[in-house]
Amino acid sequence: MNLRKSLFALLLLAVTLAPRLAALDSFVTLDEPFWLSVGANYYYALGQRELENTVYEYHPAVTTMSFVAAAFLADFPEYRGLGQGYFDVDKEKFDPFLIKNGHDPLRLLFLSRLFQVLTIALLALLIFHLFSLFLGAEKAFLTAALISSAPYFLGHSRLLSHEALVAFLVLSSILGLFAYLEYKPKGRYLFFSAAAAALAQLTKSSAMAMFPVVGLILAVSVFEKAKERGFKAALFSRLKILGVWLAAMCFVYFIAWPGMWAAPGKMLYEVYGNAFSYAFQGARLQVTHELQPASFSLESAGSIIALFVENLAWRATPLSWAGIALALVFLFQPGSAALKKLNVYFLLNAAAFILLFSLARGRNSPHYIMASHVSVDAIAALGWASLLGFFESKWASFRAAPAAGFAALLAGLQLSAAAAFFPYYYTYYNPLWAAAAGKPYASDYGEGFEKAAAYLAQKPDAKSITVFAFRGRGAFSYFFPGRTIILNPLFVEEPQMESVFERLKQSDYLVVNDAFTPRTSRTALFANELRKTAPEHSIYIEGVSPIHIFRVADLPPSFYRALSEEETP
Repeated sequence: MNLRKSLFALLLLAVTLAPRLAALDSFVTLDEPFWLSVGANYYYALGQRELENTVYEYHPAVTTMSFVAAAFLADFPEYRGLGQGYFDVDKEKFDPFLIKNGHDPLRLLFLSRLFQVLTIALLALLIFHLFSLFLGAEKAFLTAALISSAPYFLGHSRLLSHEALVAFLVLSSILGLFAYLEYKPKGRYLFFSAAAAALAQLTKSSAMAMFPVVGLILAVSVFEKAKERGFKAALFSRLKILGVWLAAMCFVYFIAWPGMWAAPGKMLYEVYGNAFSYAFQGARLQVTHELQPASFSLESAGSIIALFVENLAWRATPLSWAGIALALVFLFQPGSAALKKLNVYFLLNAAAFILLFSLARGRNSPHYIMASHVSVDAIAALGWASLLGFFESKWASFRAAPAAGFAALLAGLQLSAAAAFFPYYYTYYNPLWAAAAGKPYASDYGEGFEKAAAYLAQKPDAKSITVFAFRGRGAFSYFFPGRTIILNPLFVEEPQMESVFERLKQSDYLVVNDAFTPRTSRTALFANELRKTAPEHSIYIEGVSPIHIFRVADLPPSFYRALSEEETP
């Protein structure tokens, strides 16, 4: 690697790490405590040599659980030998066990996030290198920096979650195969592609959506090579490459997952059996008990596709939309045919993930299509890279320092869009869309509850205070020194809300956000009655559902009377 490329690599590393490491332990989202406990079970299984227990349904979340296992190895290595067994991840006994043994769940979550962030940074360097093979150092830096700095992806990539890692692994795999076929047929690029595909599958089985794009890349290559070597020779050559790619992918899949060493059949059934059961039967095997192909059905995809497309529009920055427009312009201009093909592959990859989750029953959370977001951002980044290439072709003096400055400026603009939503970058919404809609794209993923915890933690003798909190596990409890009781929305669905009243009697404060209101008619009733009492304190964050703190002692008898008299519809 030459000096210029090395300097750009270092700059990219700074651009990737700085916004991700900043305040990495300052908040917790809804799913992260769950995955912390799942990863703890994985670490315990490894410690007990019970490798057949290193699976979690269809995800299979091996990479995510490995980050947690690394965190335990660094901070609580003896966890594997204390004999506590496996925790039920849906119960509330795991966090107290950690605290009882002198270990902070937030510290373990921070370390787990840190290991994932470092992995994301390494993948960013790999993506930069692959782009540099056909774009050059400046444009490769620009492209990798714009993709990795896109706010929605940036935010998710520093959470203990699967989606961002899947997206970057899929992008790396497509780029590795493309580089091997189009530029340098070196075995390491083919192996990189296969290994990334395997790790994507080990992160979440939905990464299989990339396989049609891999097939298309090879099919296009067959027809291109057929002009030189004849169709049969070209077909045989690409089938051989596909065979090597699949073999390498299976090898990495097997080696990287200890469960495959002990019970490969069980592992694959748990993963793909649950995946197909969820997709076609609407629930995991624990509920459906077995796959029943005769009962398979798919969602009506139209409305869900529209939901995903809307989410793409809201979450992409104005800089990304300008880049997409540039990519479209350059698609019809003379230039690199290979680059145009890459844009098409990214577009098809985005469509494949949207289609997969549009058809799968019940699987329509917006962040599930993170690979689509990254693919669209890659198209936008290539649009800007094409513009930079155009400038360089017109003005020789634009090469070197001006080109580097142009790339750094655009990367800075992308980062500035994210910075406005610090530390919850993933709550980003495009201000132009917000202006057109007349309202922001509000988020409810647990953000802001740590501020409610901080407010109550300042109370005298806060350790003796009990709080009944919606989004209580992790998002609130990791930051509050007193006792936290979780407000499960199912409590509100009970006739006369007995569980709610029982827990309110034990509590000093109630913490809820506005996102609680529209869930059901019962939660709306609860929230509407609660509004009749002024909160002691409210927390407002741009793009986040407002949070309200009530003193339980301030709730009037009419509040309890209205809720207890209302029957379940």
